Amino acid sequence: MSRFFRDVLGEAGHLKELTIVAVAIGVASGLAAILFYELLNACVHVILGHGAGYVTPKPGLVDELPPPPEKPWLIPLLTALGGLVSGLIVYSLAPETEGHGTDAAIASFHRHAGVVRPRVPLVKMIASSITIGSGGSAGREGPMAQIGAGIGSLVANLLKLDTYKRRVAVAIGIGAGIGTIFKAPLGGAIFGIEVLYKRDFEVEALIPALIASTIGYAIFGLYDGYGHVFTMPRVALTHPLEMAFYAVLGLVCALVGIFYVTAMHRTRDAFRRLPIPNHFKPMIGGLLTGLIGMFFPHVLEMGYGWITLFAHGVYPVAHTGEEWLLELSWEIVVATLLLICLLKILATSFTIGSGGSGGVFAPGLCIGALLGSAMALTFVNLFPEAVVDVEAFVASAVIVGMMALFAGVSKAPIAVLIMVSEMTGGYEIIAPAMISVAISYLLTSKYTIYPEQVVDRAHSPAHMREYHEAVLDGIRVREAMRPEIYSVEVDDAAGDALSVMMRRGLRELPVVENGRLVGRVRFEDLMRLPKSRLERIRVRTVMEKRVIAVTPDDTLHTAVKLMIRHGLQQVPVVDSKDGMRLLGVVTKEDVVEAHDRLIRFILWHEHEE
Repeated sequence: MSRFFRDVLGEAGHLKELTIVAVAIGVASGLAAILFYELLNACVHVILGHGAGYVTPKPGLVDELPPPPEKPWLIPLLTALGGLVSGLIVYSLAPETEGHGTDAAIASFHRHAGVVRPRVPLVKMIASSITIGSGGSAGREGPMAQIGAGIGSLVANLLKLDTYKRRVAVAIGIGAGIGTIFKAPLGGAIFGIEVLYKRDFEVEALIPALIASTIGYAIFGLYDGYGHVFTMPRVALTHPLEMAFYAVLGLVCALVGIFYVTAMHRTRDAFRRLPIPNHFKPMIGGLLTGLIGMFFPHVLEMGYGWITLFAHGVYPVAHTGEEWLLELSWEIVVATLLLICLLKILATSFTIGSGGSGGVFAPGLCIGALLGSAMALTFVNLFPEAVVDVEAFVASAVIVGMMALFAGVSKAPIAVLIMVSEMTGGYEIIAPAMISVAISYLLTSKYTIYPEQVVDRAHSPAHMREYHEAVLDGIRVREAMRPEIYSVEVDDAAGDALSVMMRRGLRELPVVENGRLVGRVRFEDLMRLPKSRLERIRVRTVMEKRVIAVTPDDTLHTAVKLMIRHGLQQVPVVDSKDGMRLLGVVTKEDVVEAHDRLIRFILWHEHEE
């Protein structure tokens, strides 16, 4: 019973410390989200609004459709200028803030021991606001993930936490940052622990991430309201046969998602090969994005307003220069939606792949919404009798498309499913969304928009030590020990023991008496003896009498701990701690060989499956 209470109190103390960390991260994330939100809106208003005369659609306003850009010819200049300023800031102050910040946050967890420089959150906030505000095709999720990770690392450093807890604080910060800015506290918290891996979760961070994300959401909501990010019409599953449509939608989202990931990574690689300073590469990416945005402003900035319009069945996909054309045939609308989908992928690849600062979550949602809208519009017109409620069906397809595409490429299906539901209020379509998300996740397979993700905890440097321990705990000493025994008797001459060591290349030998282990003699102790006395001195006078041994039923983890604690090259193996009959030894080489043998077997077994 006393052990039970010790365990409970120990766990309570651990959670208490992480709860303090979570509260601090939550408060800081809420305040940072407000600052980032206002800075981003100001940049959009000043650069795109006043510069190009373009008012972007708002996700909370459906009845107000802003006119096309008044000065579209200025858009490439503005996006290029925004890329230049962002590039100069990023590569001069904090190069790790280039690109989509979520990947950098993941890297800080796995490869940098949870260390994020204190300047990163502010640099990321300013650079991303300029990139997106000037029209760059990027989102605010990546910046807030890296800002939250930086806050988590800073809090951990101020509290002088160890490496493990600093990594947990980074995961908490990722979840809190995203959950706050998207008003999706549950999905954000889960995203923070799921996005680190392709097939795993950082479960230790879940409870504190929920606390931090909720606090951040409460603070940000007090400032901006607690409504959903998107104003959506009613959504519903009206007939079970619609499941077939959602399965096909999942398939299409997977194929487009693979193209999205491939385009992003190849564009990034191409920009990295350009023989110019990194500072100027985002300017080129911005220029290319702006050239697309001149004709299709849908690809500029985050695109949340367009998602809302598509969900309401409003399709402003073409314009005369002064007003949008809303009476186009459905065939033209579908073709244009698919074209914009392709252009959004290219614009995002140019913006982020060139080193521009921003996230890939918002563009991913926009691409998925375009696909869902195009497919729903096609289905409704080809099979009108199969749809009971057209308005609900179209809106549902838009939301499910958002979920399926980004869940596949982010390898965070559960988090995205919940997060998009929180952002849209589309909880009623979780069932069909699960079909689409599962298909997209499975078919995208190894393709991920976040290259820093690892497969699971066993492949992460953050958990490598504990997984090596887990492997060693699964191997018994009898499976690795060597029965060849090089030992000496207590009454043997010290010179004989030294000769055996030198001949066999050993640093120590077990000492036995009548077959029982009674101690060990070390090479260093024998070398201190005068050479003239080596044959007269008995081993019993120089041996260490403390017995250190393992039994065949002990684990290799136990043997390794003894080697480390006592500085041993090998550990004797005895039949039992009572009998102490020497059976053999297990060396460091034996441990490594047994460990690698089991790992090779596991990997071969996984490959065969």
